Amino acid sequence: MICFAYICTVLDTKFGNMVIDLRKFVAAHICLCFGVFASAEEVADSVRTDELKEVVVEARMQEASPTFTTYTPTAKQKTASQNALDLLRQLAIPQIQINPIENAVTDNAGEEVAIFINYLPAAKEEMEGLRTADVRRVEYLEFPTDPRFRGAKRAVNIVVQEYAYGGYTKLSANENFLVGLSSRANIFSKFSYKRMTYDIFVASNNWNNHHAGSDIESMYTLKNEVGADYTLSRNETTDKIHFRQNQYPVTFRATYNTEKIQIRNTLGFSHSAYPIQSQSGSLEYLPAQADNYTFSRHIPSRSNSLNYSGTFFFALPHDFSINATPQILYTHNNNSLTYAASLAEPIVRNARENAWHYRVDAYINKRFGQSHTLMLGVNGGDIVNRLRYSGSAVYSDRFHNAFAAGLLCYQLKTQKFNLYTDAGFCWEQSDINGIKNTDTYPFVHINLNYSPNSKNALSAYFQYANNTPGINQKASDVLRDNEFMYLTGNPLLDNSRHVTFNLSYTWLPSNKLGLSAYGNFFEMIDRQITAYEPYDDGRALLRTYINNGNYIQSEIGLAANIKLLDGNLQFYVNPKQCFNRSTGMYDKTYNPFQVTAQATYYLKQFYFQAYYQTPQKMMFSNAPITYRSRDFYAVGAGWANADWNVRLTAYNVFNSHWDSADLYLETPLYKEHKTNFGTNSHARLNLSVTYTFGYGKKVQRGNEVGEQSGANSAILK
Repeated sequence: MICFAYICTVLDTKFGNMVIDLRKFVAAHICLCFGVFASAEEVADSVRTDELKEVVVEARMQEASPTFTTYTPTAKQKTASQNALDLLRQLAIPQIQINPIENAVTDNAGEEVAIFINYLPAAKEEMEGLRTADVRRVEYLEFPTDPRFRGAKRAVNIVVQEYAYGGYTKLSANENFLVGLSSRANIFSKFSYKRMTYDIFVASNNWNNHHAGSDIESMYTLKNEVGADYTLSRNETTDKIHFRQNQYPVTFRATYNTEKIQIRNTLGFSHSAYPIQSQSGSLEYLPAQADNYTFSRHIPSRSNSLNYSGTFFFALPHDFSINATPQILYTHNNNSLTYAASLAEPIVRNARENAWHYRVDAYINKRFGQSHTLMLGVNGGDIVNRLRYSGSAVYSDRFHNAFAAGLLCYQLKTQKFNLYTDAGFCWEQSDINGIKNTDTYPFVHINLNYSPNSKNALSAYFQYANNTPGINQKASDVLRDNEFMYLTGNPLLDNSRHVTFNLSYTWLPSNKLGLSAYGNFFEMIDRQITAYEPYDDGRALLRTYINNGNYIQSEIGLAANIKLLDGNLQFYVNPKQCFNRSTGMYDKTYNPFQVTAQATYYLKQFYFQAYYQTPQKMMFSNAPITYRSRDFYAVGAGWANADWNVRLTAYNVFNSHWDSADLYLETPLYKEHKTNFGTNSHARLNLSVTYTFGYGKKVQRGNEVGEQSGANSAILK
């Protein structure tokens, strides 16, 4: 302390008042030193130790934000997945649903979810070639304003690692046993060099079985020879069925990709043939006119499709960007029907059709700062059908269904909110053999997302839009279906408006749990629906289409994904209660309850899966039909490494029957109970194998090309 006082005196003499702060600084540090010495003496007297707990930092594998939800697949999930769709199943994303039979990807409201890979569109078949080991993350987006998403309302974007050059080839084979021939095999190959990527996809799909048809019990209200009403019961029981289909798609695609430019051109061809679609059996009429009536029906067909689609994206200066996607589809169809019954003259119908589908979507975006985005979009296209019938009925048809639309979009994005809204007008015109029907209507979409943190997200969605009937619903031809039924369309059938409101809450508290609670409401106003009216002086019925009544559908549900045992055991469950209501001439209510559940267990290179779905129940919006399928369940096991994935799955092992669904139709003049047969509900074994090998030093994988679709057909069925 004497030394400290001497130093301060000297400093005060030299520097005056400036030394005051220095005195305080030195004194404070000396006091701190004395405190340390005192503590050291206390420790020497009484030793005390504290054990530090291990701190484990776990990366978040699922995160919510106002614009999208991100899911990061684990190495086990990627290895166990045979393709991109399979990976989505492994992830069990609570905001989407995947139909196990049709492989359709929808949100919890049943709306279509567009699939993208690295911000480029990918068809479902194209996803088969994806090597899932290259997937980095999966994003679920609602109303993204990024023009590369082409105005999609809901999208899944699979982000895949990109490489400079190289390539890979993927071989896939899928075979079903116990149900006849059911085989799918395809080859996908990708090669990249600098900015260019080239894809080619070739497949062979073959089916041959004796269990694809239906039994029909129907009741007709007809008039007899004196004009009096009577009820005729007609029962069609199938004894023999033979179904064969062959499909051979080929697709080539070239992609140029930089940070500011994406250009893709896709050219595809597909040959599809049904050389055999035969069904025969017995007919029973009540009141009985005779015994041992029989029927036979043969419907062979074939089609060849050629299509082109392009994607052109350019990022421009001053935060502008544009995206254009032209599409041209062409299909040539040959369709034949020969129906013979004991009671009537044979029905022979041959249809030859050339169908074109043109469409262009274009969007221009302008971003203002980090929060505001404006988008202007235009859409236009036409469906053209040239159709000729010969045989029992002769027609030559020229159909058009053109549209043009424009919309303006605004997006407000903050750290917690994302507001998307668009509004526009659409013009449509159908021309059925010179009978024109024109409609102009507005449409509105509003979507609001609120995410206070990475664990919670609330979404609300409203839509006012239009439902356009298919062109075959507007066909003016009158075709005979059986001895008491004729078919036609309605060229003056009007569009229907609909209102949609969806509300959902997503909770992602940890990597072990993901949950989405949702409620949906949908109402179609003055909907298009089938109607039956007397024909041929009441001796037969004519099925046509009219605008009548509203269709209302709503549901509430909960989707949950739970992971246990360090993620090795995973459960997914989705119960939902549906409410269906039909008004107008078909006043009906139908409120089914449904559950979907799946489980996956990973054990080193092996994985085990189980799936269960209660019978699917629904009410059709365009026909007075209620539908009920059979329950669907499966158990499977597989082995996988970096290149191979081998899986064996047993479906419906306790189902010995072939009937797959029941459909009930009831109108004042016609009632029908149809039982459909098929292989999906029958016991079967499925073996699927994929093998992938790469070449080159740096491999670019992802967004694999696949089978392309053709133009819509106008042939009445």
